[in-house]
Amino acid sequence: MIASEPRQRRTCDIVMKGGITSGVVFPQAISTLAKRYDFKNVGGTSAGAIAAAAQYRRSVRNCEEGFCQLERLPQLLAAKTTGSNHTRLFTLFQPNARTRRIFQVVTSALGGGSFASPLIELGKQYSGWAVMGALIGLSLGIWSALNLASGLIAVAWILVSLVLFFVGGALDAVIGIVRDFVREVPENGYGLCGGLSDPTLKRNCSCLSPLTEWLTGYLNETAGFFADDPPLTFGHLWQSNAEAETATERAINLEMMTTNLTHRRLFRLPFRDDDDLTENNLFYFRQDEFEKLFPKHIVDWMADHPRSLRSKGKDREKDEAKRAKLAKDGYLPLPAPADLPIVVATRMSLSFPVLLSAVPLRSIDRSIFHDNKQPERCWFSDGGMCSNFPIHFFDTMLPRRPTFSIDLTEKPDGTPKESLVPEMDETNIGNPIEHWYRFDTDVPTSVNQVPSNKSDVNQLFGFVESIIGTMQNWNDTTLGRLPGFRHRIVRVPLTPSEGGLNLDMPPERIIDLTERAAQAAELLIQHFDVPAGDTRMTWDNHRWIRLRALLASLETSLKQLTLVCDHPENNDVGYKEWLDELHRDTTGKYRELSYEPTKDQIGAALDTLRQLSVLTELWATAGTAAKNAPRPRPVLRPQPQV
Repeated sequence: MIASEPRQRRTCDIVMKGGITSGVVFPQAISTLAKRYDFKNVGGTSAGAIAAAAQYRRSVRNCEEGFCQLERLPQLLAAKTTGSNHTRLFTLFQPNARTRRIFQVVTSALGGGSFASPLIELGKQYSGWAVMGALIGLSLGIWSALNLASGLIAVAWILVSLVLFFVGGALDAVIGIVRDFVREVPENGYGLCGGLSDPTLKRNCSCLSPLTEWLTGYLNETAGFFADDPPLTFGHLWQSNAEAETATERAINLEMMTTNLTHRRLFRLPFRDDDDLTENNLFYFRQDEFEKLFPKHIVDWMADHPRSLRSKGKDREKDEAKRAKLAKDGYLPLPAPADLPIVVATRMSLSFPVLLSAVPLRSIDRSIFHDNKQPERCWFSDGGMCSNFPIHFFDTMLPRRPTFSIDLTEKPDGTPKESLVPEMDETNIGNPIEHWYRFDTDVPTSVNQVPSNKSDVNQLFGFVESIIGTMQNWNDTTLGRLPGFRHRIVRVPLTPSEGGLNLDMPPERIIDLTERAAQAAELLIQHFDVPAGDTRMTWDNHRWIRLRALLASLETSLKQLTLVCDHPENNDVGYKEWLDELHRDTTGKYRELSYEPTKDQIGAALDTLRQLSVLTELWATAGTAAKNAPRPRPVLRPQPQV
């Protein structure tokens, strides 16, 4: 249980790797860290949202019960449910009536079942199709028995009929499930489970709530509300300023990723609506669509809290008329970021493809017709498609507090338990150790062993899986190699039968994962606590490495800036001369520039470039900052805000 520490708690940020069953890994790590730290920035989906709710309860009500609930969560998920052989974790994922048969077949292959399990389940769920497909073989067998005399020819025909019986039955059952998949999955939002109870489907136990229903109540209870109270929102977490535009102004800052498949890019949740980025005003929702994915009181809350209009005067009257027209057609504006229920953002972020239905928002496409006014669906799915471990989430040029990063790594089946322990880098000297993801060979079991090749089929599937994994994780993996980043990552090893899509892990395996997570948290505390444990990779060392890396990168960028400013090509005027000319201009020519500047802004820009030149000369006099600087070296360059 959470107990008060004699020392004052420090603050930290935390980022956790995504994963559909990661909820069983992270709670114990979070509750262990909570004994020593308060969470300022939290990056993650279900476990991250619950951690933020627990921190809210601590901050506002000075109560630790939220973290105690989080600590008990793995035991809750590991418990066997009444009237079922499945754990509570498995029962969170309940299919809709029209996708139930597909779900039963797909999940029969999970949890370490035999190869025959999905075939048997396929025959059970699609027995009608199997019987129809087997009729040809059955008819041929009956005809052979009635019309052919005994002998080799009769035996051969009976064998052929048996083959046709089984092959025809299996093939027709496969046709049945493919037909259902093609017809029903798109109709169900491209997923098997919507997240709510399907009233047309009989449930084994009335006490088992599916994912979104359960998460809605659990978030409220963790925050200290009643389950059926108005929902926990981002504004609750921000506390001091419900309209806080930047993370630094928020008491608790929870953020997560979602993937807009229609626009083919990442979005950060809650959507931004500030001077730097305006995204929230792009989207609307339909109540009839959202009521298939979220409890009715959540959808009603969103409908009752539309974002405010920023326009004034006649523009406001026009915007009000447009909004009224859209509302009449069923399109409602999203709430302001502060009013967005956390469960909505969480569900949008963890919409694991095919398993969970994607979330439809509405937006207006003006790429073809500029005056278009018709909202169309934008599908939002799992944020992990593009960034499954966004360790950059809360980074600034220099850290104010440690950002703990918890990664989930792969270990092969059969790995001894003593080798399944969390790991952290103990040095930032030299090149980082590359982590191997073998798709063509087995993992060596001894030093200098030549690994054996996997089977051709496993190599082929592994090759495809590695392509997808690289596209998904290359950015996060590359960033994780940088000095000042790699040593703040703790890696929790998982075998193929743990985490991931293993929805029906046995209780003892879930409990074992929680113990591993607690060890990971203790490693982070050992490295970053003040005073530090017995390690070189301390908080002070982390700050120094980040400063060294920044100065080396800054020096390189300043040299490039000086080159561009003082030595332009194509006979262009240098930037400082050009700005000086604009600053002295009395004709107002500078007003022709886009994003029209003021005279003072031009003067400040000119002074900035001059001062940056002074900084470049300073490093040239003192000696290069890059000498013995940490490598690989980061670069400073423009990057879009996500």
